[in-house]
Amino acid sequence: MKKIVTAVILAVLILAAFTTMLAAPRVRAQGQTSEAQVLSYSWYIAPSNTVLALDAGDLIAVGEVENVGSNIIGSVTLSATAYNSSGGALDMTAYQAFGTDLLPGQITPFYLDFPPTADYAQQELDDDYVTNVTSITVIVAVVSDTNQTQYSGLTASDVTSSDSSGTFTISGNVQNTGDETIGNVWVLTTFYNATGWVLGVNETAYLDQSGLLAPGSSVPFVATPADDPAELINGEIANYSVLIQSAPAAPSTPSPSVASSTSPSSSATPAQSSSAVSSVIIYEVAVPIVVVVVVLAALLLFRTRLKNAHLEPPPPPPPPPPPPP
Repeated sequence: MKKIVTAVILAVLILAAFTTMLAAPRVRAQGQTSEAQVLSYSWYIAPSNTVLALDAGDLIAVGEVENVGSNIIGSVTLSATAYNSSGGALDMTAYQAFGTDLLPGQITPFYLDFPPTADYAQQELDDDYVTNVTSITVIVAVVSDTNQTQYSGLTASDVTSSDSSGTFTISGNVQNTGDETIGNVWVLTTFYNATGWVLGVNETAYLDQSGLLAPGSSVPFVATPADDPAELINGEIANYSVLIQSAPAAPSTPSPSVASSTSPSSSATPAQSSSAVSSVIIYEVAVPIVVVVVVLAALLLFRTRLKNAHLEPPPPPPPPPPPPP
């Protein structure tokens, strides 16, 4: 699903023929729509112990995006392009931001993983191009509005931070101060340096063992930057922000005519339940670009299987014409 969504977004960008702009490794917003705006972002190479990147060595961009419109944003998808020093585009990616159902003024972190590129000479995928990246642009590609809102009865309390171990860590509790039992709860954290630039992000797993958080109850959480802070950010973190997300509680008494389903375990992550939001994006943009999407999806699938495929290098150019007599 992730690769199909990526194909959809790439198709939108191609058909729109958008103009990208060069940026420094840490930049303010370059792309925005009337509803969402990228605030800041930075980039780095995923370490060997990464928990979010598809592979170690991938190029990663992290940042945050704000709902600057007047509607509730169900989801926002961002597109990023990496460039070399000559301004040549080296790679592109697109992902949904972590937060959903964003009210006007709310901000959510994002994590963008650039895929390896195809090396036809070596007949494999590799990240060698990453060493040539000198700038990255991140823009808002697709915004999906919704009428749904997040449950407003969840608050973070007793939040503290520490970097005494060399890893910047925050911990606290999520309290249900409302009057409803809420479904799975998770926390999104954005980490900043002293000037407010985003350095790292975190998305916790579901916090409550039972999958439900009753009124008056609380559950603890702990968050560190998703990738190795000792190697990537070297103690630069000076501040952080927290965004609590939740899923509606399932009905307590399922209909007899419908088979009941097993509740997600506490080890599940919110990303595992994002297919419904992704389908909204596909529905909104797929109709006018079906053919392009199919082609791009096939290319993405081809890239994932390149390591196991036998590829011939492209044919050499034709010989020059003979000189005139």
